[in-house]
Amino acid sequence: MSTDDEFARELRSRVDASAPTIDVRLTGVVPRARRRRAWTRAAGAGAAGGLVLAGVLVGQAWAGAPWSTHTLAGPAATGEPVETGEPSPEPSAAADAARRAGTAQGAAPYWYTLITGPDGSGERFESWASPDRPGLLVWDGDLTNPAAMGPTNVIGRFRIGGEWVDMLRDPAALPTDPAALEQVFRDSVEPDRRSGTDDDKVYGMAYDLLNGSPGWLPTALLQAAWQVAGSLPGSTVVPGVDSLGRPGEVLTRPETVNGSDRLVVDPATGLILEMNSGDAIRLLQQSPADTIPLEPTLEMAGCTAWESC
Repeated sequence: MSTDDEFARELRSRVDASAPTIDVRLTGVVPRARRRRAWTRAAGAGAAGGLVLAGVLVGQAWAGAPWSTHTLAGPAATGEPVETGEPSPEPSAAADAARRAGTAQGAAPYWYTLITGPDGSGERFESWASPDRPGLLVWDGDLTNPAAMGPTNVIGRFRIGGEWVDMLRDPAALPTDPAALEQVFRDSVEPDRRSGTDDDKVYGMAYDLLNGSPGWLPTALLQAAWQVAGSLPGSTVVPGVDSLGRPGEVLTRPETVNGSDRLVVDPATGLILEMNSGDAIRLLQQSPADTIPLEPTLEMAGCTAWESC
């Protein structure tokens, strides 16, 4: 990595650590991202651009999953899928296998995601994300106007064992016992980050794990985050189904400010099936993916290097 890249990465780390958390509603993320990308290209902007996406990922079902008989349309493609270049940074085979063990992503390099409305209407958003490779973002199956992002491997900012970790990348640092995980969340509450009560902020941290890049997080960690979210004052959890009839557990949290006010989650995997915010309903389907339809490029992402993208 060059001196300039090291400086950019350090600067980004400091900005992320000091900037207040902005609560993002799913219903506005994709349209704003598309407008921003279109504006950047029209203005001829170069390295200063970048796509900020707060962990919005979904994919088609895999065999054995509870929704495997209710799949939505699969990944967009105009030709043979391709595998992207070398991971950045490249993990050792042993480290890669250890990190993926016990995750829904497994040995696959990508986590594919699809988001649609309950009846397939509205804008379709697809993504192929990876903790160690560049990823791809596609709207409405249009591979002529994609966007790209760097490796998705930052879990968040937490205080663990009395020490702050500003950009935590190792999920093994977080406990998978729900009580212990909730304590980490409570230790990580800050007065100038997130909004609402301390319980709201704890819910927001649990929600971010569930709604971030869940494929590469340990299933036990997602399950613990789900239990934390459901056990907080104001949360109600009952058995139910999503709009496709997929069985799960339904969490309702009125007037939430740090995540969707209604979530349907498969408790066996910790993966979100459906999320509601007000009148907006979004169906999620998720799966590991071995290939990707296009090679992500730095031009698509508006970055100068994947490490700082």
